[in-house]
Amino acid sequence: MSANPQLDEILENLRKTQGIHGCALVEKYGLVLSQSLPAWIDAESLGAMVNLMVKASARATRELAQGDFRSAMIDNEKGRIIFMSIGTKILIIVATINVAMGILQVKLQTAAQAIINLGVY
Repeated sequence: MSANPQLDEILENLRKTQGIHGCALVEKYGLVLSQSLPAWIDAESLGAMVNLMVKASARATRELAQGDFRSAMIDNEKGRIIFMSIGTKILIIVATINVAMGILQVKLQTAAQAIINLGVY
């Protein structure tokens, strides 16, 4: 839980989406601001790992003249990790392999807009 109950509620609602194990909002340098994760996912480790992936992704998009980094997805044997830049923050989703990507994208955009509306970004 964070110091912002509205932010916690946004993440809790996002986690209720079928196929989502958990989610977190972190600073671009990895500090966890809020999270709704199962016990088997360490929030600080997730934040640090995604921080490295975002830095690499942002560098690649710059060096390939593709503009600013927005989001990325890692598709693996047992699921997906999706991360999205929201201002100076990163919204992270850990999902199952069977998650409905269309629904996930809508839920992700809705959560991102709610976070922006809170002024947290």
